[in-house]
This record gives sequence, structure tokens and C-alpha cells, in this order.
Amino acid sequence: MERIGKNLPARMKAAVVTRYGSPEVIRIMEVPLPELKPNMVIVRVEAAAVNSADARTRALQAEEPIRTLMRLALGFHRPRQPILGTVYAGTIAAIGKDVHTFKVGDRVFGATPGMLFGCHAEYVAVPEESAIALVPEGKDPAEIASLVFGGTTALFFLERAGAAPGKHVLIYGASGAVGSMALQIAHNLGMHVTGVASAKNESLVISLGADQFLDYTQPNFQLPLAEYDLVFDAVGKLPRKLAKRLLRQGGTYTTVGGASVSKENKQQLERLVNWYLSGKLQAVIEARFAFEDIQKAHALVDSGHKRGNVILMMQKEEQQ
Repeated sequence: MERIGKNLPARMKAAVVTRYGSPEVIRIMEVPLPELKPNMVIVRVEAAAVNSADARTRALQAEEPIRTLMRLALGFHRPRQPILGTVYAGTIAAIGKDVHTFKVGDRVFGATPGMLFGCHAEYVAVPEESAIALVPEGKDPAEIASLVFGGTTALFFLERAGAAPGKHVLIYGASGAVGSMALQIAHNLGMHVTGVASAKNESLVISLGADQFLDYTQPNFQLPLAEYDLVFDAVGKLPRKLAKRLLRQGGTYTTVGGASVSKENKQQLERLVNWYLSGKLQAVIEARFAFEDIQKAHALVDSGHKRGNVILMMQKEEQQ
């Protein structure tokens, strides 16, 4: 095994899911450093996101028969990869054989491919050809990390659904990690955007570019029928039959709650960063937690009421 880099430890701290269940099943433990294979890099993680995919995997959140299928795919009693986390920002600490794009010391951010996970640890190994890009100089790693999960997911679903200038889109769950990114991206694409969220998030949703805000907590709340070219359920909670009734003739409905899974790539990351650097995309972070407080981070995600992202800071930092 080849390691190009110095002073790498043999072991690291990682958040390990000991069994399926509540946030209390997560334990900070010392584990071996991930193996550095050819065409891979090891990143010393500075910031990582805790998102809905992490919480869903940890708790095995699904109804039968999907729950049993998840056990077969992920592991019966606990995840086969017990270190969760798909989003990271940090510094390359080592490069494997045949890596040509990056060098030790590069500050990078990205997402692990598929269900590889592994980012809730001091170090993570990722393929050079995965969704990984350079962090713009001087930028906050927490803000950069916050763009990834929601941003790439929103891009995938909006583009697949035919997002285009002038179209009217309704984004259900517009204040969450995916919804807050989808709202801004749809605005940047020249769409007329209606955001649905609770009243406490109205100012946030409007500030991110929504043309219209709808408060789903209002008594007798009803969504306008046959009003939209595209309906995007960014939280997977809008009933399909209702969503279909909201569409104009020829309109498209898409949801994160279906069988489709977004696939992150370098081009998406570069697009998100360009919008971020030009002021057209804001990082939305509900809270930052010290790595040791990862159980609290999962509990916040479990609440279902976070605004934007929940970020783990691998270096000690006060929660904001």
C-alpha cells in the first residue's frame, strides 16, 4: 500500500453506529485509518454534514417491506459500513498510486460515491474520479460542505424533471437541506418559484429567492390546483395523488421520496461553487456541532424541523 504524505496515524477517531436505533447508538471510537488504494486519496476531514440519509440509515427508517430490503442491502443488525457521512470538506493527507489530479495539501470537498459513507471520521478515503473538487481559497469548510448534499440532489431532480426558464415550480419543504438549495437553483435557472414551509421559515424562503411563500401550518391549508409546471417534493412527504393534481397539463412531479437516487459528480460541484462565489447561492446551516456531539446532530436531523444543513466540525468549535 502506497502512502504519499507524512505523519499519517495508524488509527483515527470515528463515529460508529453500533446497531440500528436512536442517536444514542452512535459511539466515538478509535478505528484503523481507511486503506489507501490506487486511484484514491485520503482526506483529513475538517467539516462533514449530517443529513437525512445518515439518519435514515442509522435508524433504519422505512416501512415494511422496504425496511427488510434495507437490512439486506445495508446490514442486518447494523450497517456493514458503520461510519456514516457522505459529505466532507478537508485537506488531502495522502494520495495513492496513479492519482494525478490532486496533491497532498490540497483543500477539497465532495461526496463519497454511492453508499460508501465514511465521512464521520477524522479521515476518509475517496476515489480521485468521485465527486471531489478544490475548495475556493479562504472559504469556510462548513459552508462549502453545506452546498453538497442538498445542492447535488436538487440539481439532479430539477434537471431530470425539465427545469427551465419561465416555468412555474412548487418546492415542498423549501427550508430543508435539499429544499433550500432547490429554491435557489430554480431561481438561478430563471423559474418562477413557490416555496412551501412553516411560517417560522417564511423570511428565509423569501430571502433565498422564492416569488411566493405558502405556509402549510395554516388552518385549512390547501395547495393551488393545476398551477405548476413542476412540483418538487424535497422532503418526500407530499402525497403523490395530491402532487399530480397541482400540475398543469404536461407538468412533471418529482420527489426525493421515490426510488430514484441522485448521483453526484464533479461538474455539479463546480457549478454549485461558481454560484456560491458569485453570490447566487447561499450556504444554509441550522447548527454546527463539535464531532463529540454527533448524537445531538443526529437528534436535530431526526426532529424533521431543521433549516438547511447540520454540520459536524472535526476541530473543536462552539455550536453556532
